[in-house]
Amino acid sequence: MRRTFFVIAILLVLALSFGEWSGYPFYSIQQVVMAGEGVGARQARIAGREVGEIVIHRRVVLRIRTSAGGIKPFDRAVVVAHRLADYLKEGYPSDAIFPDAQNGSIVVSWQGRLIVTVDGAHAGLNNTNEHALAKVWANNIRQALGSRGVPKEYVLQNGSDEVVTAFCVASWYGGEFHGRPTANGETFDRQGFTAAHRYLPFGTKVQVTNLHNGKSVMVTINDRGPYVTGRAIDLSSGAASAIGLREQGIGNVKLEVMGSGRVL
Repeated sequence: MRRTFFVIAILLVLALSFGEWSGYPFYSIQQVVMAGEGVGARQARIAGREVGEIVIHRRVVLRIRTSAGGIKPFDRAVVVAHRLADYLKEGYPSDAIFPDAQNGSIVVSWQGRLIVTVDGAHAGLNNTNEHALAKVWANNIRQALGSRGVPKEYVLQNGSDEVVTAFCVASWYGGEFHGRPTANGETFDRQGFTAAHRYLPFGTKVQVTNLHNGKSVMVTINDRGPYVTGRAIDLSSGAASAIGLREQGIGNVKLEVMGSGRVL
């Protein structure tokens, strides 16, 4: 009886020790699919649950833990790995990987093309929200490919002279400014879909997407500001309400500027 107890105790200690070494208790790798040079997907089991891991240069950059549309985590991971490998072959620069919003969903994109969708289930499993997790995944992929993490504000040229896409921080204003003249001489209407920017030409159309929920609104630049460090655009309270930013106060947004002009 003592010997049996002793053997069980040793096995338990070894199992727990392996969990510490691997980062997770009861962790095992079942199969690996290489999608390209240095890029692959692994089917792992963590505490008995299947997980699809995306690996770049032997570094796990994200884990897919849920099924979607009947596709299991590992199969989803294989799809993501092949996307990454294809974009690498096309020569996309790794500093063009960002958290993004596409078709109402929070995603990680590479030069505007989908890498992976970040859903609420994954965010919940990581005790965070979709946008925060998208930023973690984007950072991991960028760093595994030798780039720095996602900056607070940046510009991504998509190859067109008509649209400049930027990801930055937005705030909003209204209240005491309602009825006062804006920088271009118009009367400020807090319920109108307008915005202030430090140097975009007046009349510029900008589609603003809240990266926390994927909601978008089209605004017209008719004022100057904001002048708070780290914020790139100031929305009217009506525009902010339309995308759920008023309750947040400030938030990460995607700007699609219709026409020429820097965004930083």
